[in-house]
Amino acid sequence: MSDELQQVVYISSAEHLFSDEEFAEMLATIRAKNERLGVTGMLLYKDGDFIQVIEGKPEVLGPLFDTISRDPRHYSIVELMRKNITERQFSNWSMGFHHINVNDSRLAGFNRFFDDVEHENVDPGEALNLLLVFRE
Repeated sequence: MSDELQQVVYISSAEHLFSDEEFAEMLATIRAKNERLGVTGMLLYKDGDFIQVIEGKPEVLGPLFDTISRDPRHYSIVELMRKNITERQFSNWSMGFHHINVNDSRLAGFNRFFDDVEHENVDPGEALNLLLVFRE
């Protein structure tokens, strides 16, 4: 296995609005798998839309993203960015998570990510900046 690291950012729409119980179950599974695979990241959810970043070794992220892309819990999956990185930006999170409400002040300037816009028009750098806002 290489020492290289990669980061993938994607956006998608939920198949249905998730309950708190569904999130708890999903996150427990994701976090256990990510810890086993050495993957870190952050998942944001608002009104049926997801934006996520995952980080890890390229040979792990490739198959993992393929699995994520086939997950029936979401659709319209658009990979915004895949890049090599020298260090993790979400190293303290096997999978950080925020269920964002409309009044969250951290969304200032980022609301359009959760509007009904074409996902293909989302700026990858801005998407990563949004995830970084919720990292702390």
